[in-house]
Amino acid sequence: VRYKTIAPRGSSRKFERDMDQAEKDIAAMLGIKPKQEIPSMHMDEDTEQEATVLADEAIQKMEAEKPPAEWGEDISPSHDGEICKKIITEGKGYAKAPKGSEVSVHYTGKLLDGTVFDSSRDRGELFKFTLGKGSVIKGWDVGVATMKKGETCLLTCRPKYAYGKDGSPPKIPGEATLQFEVELFDWKAEDITNDGGVLKTELAEGEGWAKPSDGVVVTVQLVGRYDGKVFEDREATFDYGEGSEAGVISGVERAIKDMKLKEKVQLTIRPQYAFGAEGSKAFNVPPNATVEYDVSLTSFQKAKQTWEYTTAEEKKADAEKLKEKGTNYFKSSKFGLAVKLYERAAELVKKSSTPKDGEEAVFKETRLALYLNLAACYLKLNDATKALHQCEEALQLDDTKVKAYFRKGQACQQLQEYEKAIEAFNEVLRLEPDNREAQVQLKQSKNMRKALVDKEKKLYASMFKKLLTEDKSGNQTPQTGSVSA
Repeated sequence: VRYKTIAPRGSSRKFERDMDQAEKDIAAMLGIKPKQEIPSMHMDEDTEQEATVLADEAIQKMEAEKPPAEWGEDISPSHDGEICKKIITEGKGYAKAPKGSEVSVHYTGKLLDGTVFDSSRDRGELFKFTLGKGSVIKGWDVGVATMKKGETCLLTCRPKYAYGKDGSPPKIPGEATLQFEVELFDWKAEDITNDGGVLKTELAEGEGWAKPSDGVVVTVQLVGRYDGKVFEDREATFDYGEGSEAGVISGVERAIKDMKLKEKVQLTIRPQYAFGAEGSKAFNVPPNATVEYDVSLTSFQKAKQTWEYTTAEEKKADAEKLKEKGTNYFKSSKFGLAVKLYERAAELVKKSSTPKDGEEAVFKETRLALYLNLAACYLKLNDATKALHQCEEALQLDDTKVKAYFRKGQACQQLQEYEKAIEAFNEVLRLEPDNREAQVQLKQSKNMRKALVDKEKKLYASMFKKLLTEDKSGNQTPQTGSVSA
């Protein structure tokens, strides 16, 4: 640092850049502006002496802030002594808990004067948290990530990586440096489906913050294994949300949703998110098999945001493209994929709380068609509740739409709400008296209602018959207010 004050004339550009950075570092430590206090690399004698004094002060300050040797190794990201680690008991093997895993530890937290402010050991139960997700102080996210299974260490965290200037009253004062004796017992991979169906372990951290969303084109490198043997090793490019069209199993696609560019993960995928009860003959994967995948996100396109559209017509055009693609999936009986495309299209033309002039008129027909198409999909998927909701949305836009009433009637049939089904089919016939399909469905609804009523009558008759039989056999009904034995 001292050499910054006596840089020779004719120095190389690299040397001058290095020295310029050193100057900035000194100034930052002292809280001054670099060029204000040290205006030039080539100074007169008085200025040089003043700069040398400043450099000496900076060196003394750095020495004063240098962590004591008994704190152990400096593991802070900037190597500035903010987090230190001293190993007490070596761990086993080489593996370390990956980001996103659930780790189990015992710990005792102390102030520098030795005062214990918290201890999982005193509570008698392991402390568990998700590593690298900000659920604990920063010092823990950094420190525990360096530990091996079975390791015990002392983590010393200065305020920046602990509780900062405010502390955590009443036990931890502001600007407190904390020490934790931590023992790492175990870790589990991150459960990204919350049912144990897909477990994720991060192998390589990604870049930036952006993640794929529906409709963007993604490219991934896949390596699939079953029973330790590789059955798939390839690159796949597809529209996210439509991975099944590229032969990508749902568990892999679910994991991609939370990945960053260049990130690499290892997945353990249970049958319901892999090849299911059928297995895969092509890959020689048996039924109900749990498989493993290594997945690298090579590239993806950033999705266009709704606010990036300049006109309603532009939004409508993209919504129509998605609708057409969804209809092709519907015709191929790929109803789940059709729903995804229709829902994305509906998001583009959904009603705004602050619509622009003329926007509602532009979107109306497209939005109406999407509601009806979604209703048709949900009927095919036997989800009558969602189908009914889409019909109601369509009728709010246009209460003369025959298809909306017809599909509403079908949804009510599935829900065994036959009175509502009859009302819906009657509305169809009011608008189109010669509609043969509605006539057939109306008759079926009436028959279904009659069958349900007859079934209920038989049920009640059987119940009363049983009660009468019991009464005749000598069982007495207790009088009001009496207590039976």
